[in-house]
Amino acid sequence: MALVKKLENPTAETLRKAKIDASTLRNLKPTIMTDREITRAVGAKMTAVITSVTLSPNKPRTGKKFLSFHAAMMVLADPAVSNNIALFSSAYPSAVNPGLQVSFDAIKPGKKHLVEINITFNDPAKVYKFRVFKYPIATFQDISVSGSQVISVLIDAETGISEYGAGITQLNTKAEACGWIFHSLKISTVG
Repeated sequence: MALVKKLENPTAETLRKAKIDASTLRNLKPTIMTDREITRAVGAKMTAVITSVTLSPNKPRTGKKFLSFHAAMMVLADPAVSNNIALFSSAYPSAVNPGLQVSFDAIKPGKKHLVEINITFNDPAKVYKFRVFKYPIATFQDISVSGSQVISVLIDAETGISEYGAGITQLNTKAEACGWIFHSLKISTVG
């Protein structure tokens, strides 16, 4: 019979395994794209960009927009910004690769949508590998990122389709042990 050890402080134990200093979490501030960067990404004038919604671990759903996590080590859904995070790492594999996805109805049918995923890498010197998905036309692209804290996904408008989505899946191996922290996801569109 296997003996299961009860953790005294499961949050602290998970943070230790992920090699994250708990005091660091209090000072985390995600990098967020500026309005100018968003307008450049969607190819529009600054006045035409509308930010619809921001989703995060403590607000994963609003209306028909929802966020889901795959193989997260821990999700802290505290109202405090520093404790409103989800922790992921390739060092702890599961049945599916670590990642997240968002599904939403088109904010403005017939317009491009930009999904901005705000994350922090535990070790900015490492190369993080992700597969980035976008829907409704199920396409993906493999990217390698280091030092960056925003992954953006531009979704082109599709005639007659009103449900859109985007997601990222980590491709790093267990041996690479690339841990990361998800802060929030913002959806913008061209008005």
